[in-house]
Amino acid sequence: MTTTLLVLAATMGNRYGGLKSPEGIGPNGETVLDYSIYDAVKAGFNRVVFVISRFFEEEFKEKIAAKYAGVVDVGYVYQEVDLVDEQLRNPKRTHLWGSAQAILVGADILKEPFGVINAVNFYQRESFQMLYEHLQQLRADENRHILISYRLGNVVPESGGANRGICEVDEQGRLLSVVDRPGVERISGHPMYLNELNKWVQLEEDALVSMNMWGFSPTIFPCIRRDFEAFINRSGQDLKAFFTIPDFINGMIAQGEGEVMTHETSAVWMGVVSPDDKIQTILRINELIRKGHYPARLFE
Repeated sequence: MTTTLLVLAATMGNRYGGLKSPEGIGPNGETVLDYSIYDAVKAGFNRVVFVISRFFEEEFKEKIAAKYAGVVDVGYVYQEVDLVDEQLRNPKRTHLWGSAQAILVGADILKEPFGVINAVNFYQRESFQMLYEHLQQLRADENRHILISYRLGNVVPESGGANRGICEVDEQGRLLSVVDRPGVERISGHPMYLNELNKWVQLEEDALVSMNMWGFSPTIFPCIRRDFEAFINRSGQDLKAFFTIPDFINGMIAQGEGEVMTHETSAVWMGVVSPDDKIQTILRINELIRKGHYPARLFE
């Protein structure tokens, strides 16, 4: 049985600057994405499909994906601005259309339940194991999906702010909504964000958070396609409009077209939002290597 992980990587570069090489955090220059692919394979995923741009396709294949040859089956789909007809979009548009549209470009090749992650997040193996196990319980013909959720206290950067999707969940663990909170950071030890009135608002340490680690049945695609077409008709001329996973999921749930069950992981997020974050991530990676969780060199 094939279990596919869809990796959203198109924002790793653009048509003008090419591929932005990810920072090394491992002892041999391993990146966050390298650790994610390693963990996903260990968890049971046997195919990885990268969502990339054709503008940096060759560079991505040579510098990043080549190291996964022989480790896992690798495929590609492409997210581009010009997938939308010219008459429906602002001709000055250069930004991609958003994370939900990135999923949509995989519709033709994803026929079984599949996982989704961002290329730049460090999810940790237990989260991939949880995602894989729950994907095995999904049927390709049911409108049921998965979110691997984190506790906010485990995903606030060491320094600086980061956007976080705060989840509302019912008593049965069903997702009710995801609300993006911008610039979440610790102020006097508490996770907080600036609201639209420029006031600091405190968030709960144990609030559930989406880090864009999803599991979807392919029944999701007709809904995404319809909602993306509506988005383009409504906002195609707006240079600052994006069709995001939280916006799509919130609409799908509100219309009663699908159910998303949340499954909490105790994993602690690692990232490279700032130099301080990178230092802390390197130290933690070295500790995991020392404990035998990872080999010193991921891919021989």
